[in-house]
Amino acid sequence: MDDDKSFERPARGAEDPPDDEQAMFLDDLASLFDEEEEDPGLPQWEESAADEAGADEAGADDEWDSLADAAPRWRDDSEDPPSEDRPEMASASYPAESASVFEDPEPTEAVEFPSVDRVDEVLSLDVSESPSMPGIAETPETLLSVPLGAATGTRARVREGNTVTAIVVGLILGGIVLGAIAGGEEATLAVLAVALLLAAAEWFTSLRHAGYQPPALLGLVAVVAMPLAAYWRGADGIVLVLVFALFGSGLWYVGGVGRGRPLSNLGVTLFGIVYIGVAGAFGGLLLDMPDGRELVLSAVILTVAHDVGAFVVGRAAGRTPLSKASPNKTVEGLIGGTIATITAAMVFISILEIGPFADGAGSRSDGVVLGIVVAFVAPLADLMESAVKRDLGIKDMGSLLPGHGGMLDRIDALLLVLPATYFTALMLEVI
Repeated sequence: MDDDKSFERPARGAEDPPDDEQAMFLDDLASLFDEEEEDPGLPQWEESAADEAGADEAGADDEWDSLADAAPRWRDDSEDPPSEDRPEMASASYPAESASVFEDPEPTEAVEFPSVDRVDEVLSLDVSESPSMPGIAETPETLLSVPLGAATGTRARVREGNTVTAIVVGLILGGIVLGAIAGGEEATLAVLAVALLLAAAEWFTSLRHAGYQPPALLGLVAVVAMPLAAYWRGADGIVLVLVFALFGSGLWYVGGVGRGRPLSNLGVTLFGIVYIGVAGAFGGLLLDMPDGRELVLSAVILTVAHDVGAFVVGRAAGRTPLSKASPNKTVEGLIGGTIATITAAMVFISILEIGPFADGAGSRSDGVVLGIVVAFVAPLADLMESAVKRDLGIKDMGSLLPGHGGMLDRIDALLLVLPATYFTALMLEVI
């Protein structure tokens, strides 16, 4: 090769001159590039040994030992040792065999990919070892081996068993409430305070499982004190307990008893006190009225009517989801609960004349108004508790009542129906 040329055309340029003008033009254009001076500061291309041999034997089928022999190399990476024509390379230590940037690197260790058996293991859904589904020992093979009719019958039997259990527990709870109302205001207040205490204990336990560190003892005391203060001191008692709960929560962290994330922990604590304690305290306000027991009984009857109507209609004809907060609730169930609530209001309040809503000429319409209010508030309370449980990542607040979940799951609608009944009675001037 000529060192004065940065790039030299192959030997096939020595073939017969071109016959047409286009070929001549390409030759002239190539010659312009050949006449450019070499820039010693940049690496230059150099033909490989295979190309030089091919120049002497043009037209023959050349076969290189490897693709690396045929690839162009940087001149600085050439295998030729430094020569007198290139003094700049004479003083450098030049390896006997210099690797080209185009050559394949040395073979590395083979990467062992998972075998088919291992992939099957990873993709298998063995629910018996899943930590999120304790107590389930059936594998997919076991489930697939069970006939469809048998699996459907098993689910039906489980559903029927849960329904029967829920009905029995509901009847027991209804008997306790009716017995307390028959026993007087103090007995009803005691049952209400115990129910709120159990619900608050479930609330703070669920918060701790979700990673919060609320002042649970302070919250429990405040929740239990709310209905008692409301019964003895009216609305002023609710405000008094709430203010003391606020100050006590602050001292809990200022005094060093509570540690870490005071804002979030105090927020969920005060929310629980208001949601359970303040809302439940309206039961104490109702009991302080002349017809307090009948007012509480009216709230309980309408709440139960809504829950039963929504459950029965939703189980039988529920097709349209009501809200993302609770996928199990349906529009059909909401309609059934609304009809059942208004019907119960007409029967028990307007016809049987339970409570002060039956007094006066407008008693029948007053009962319907209360039924409409409860039909709106009760499903809202259910959805709100479902949204809270979804945020905490739990299905039920507890397992105290078989077939119902926890106490808070059972009285969640009643917690908002009690203040709704109180304010409706005030607006209708029946108390």
